[in-house]
Amino acid sequence: MKTVKTYLVRKPSDLEEVMDLTKRYGKEATEVKVAETIRLDEETYKAVCENPMADYGFLTGKGGYDDDGMRQVIALTCKGHKTLYADPSGSAYCRYLGIKQ
Repeated sequence: MKTVKTYLVRKPSDLEEVMDLTKRYGKEATEVKVAETIRLDEETYKAVCENPMADYGFLTGKGGYDDDGMRQVIALTCKGHKTLYADPSGSAYCRYLGIKQ
């Protein structure tokens, strides 16, 4: 599986907060495992960016840590936009959200 280095923000209000905190605390970024990649349409990508705490059925039951103790994330992609990395930790919302360092 592919890995990326990202700073994950817990319960972010929007993508702007994620980007701001990543700039401030980027040195604390950790390597995470991309368990799955989901391609979003423009409308859904925008919704996730504006309200990551809403429920998204495509995240339900995913994320968390694997048997080796490595955090698993879901890569959320949309043509022409930055890839987002979400760890719903079993929930249906972006409990943790990051962007690539």
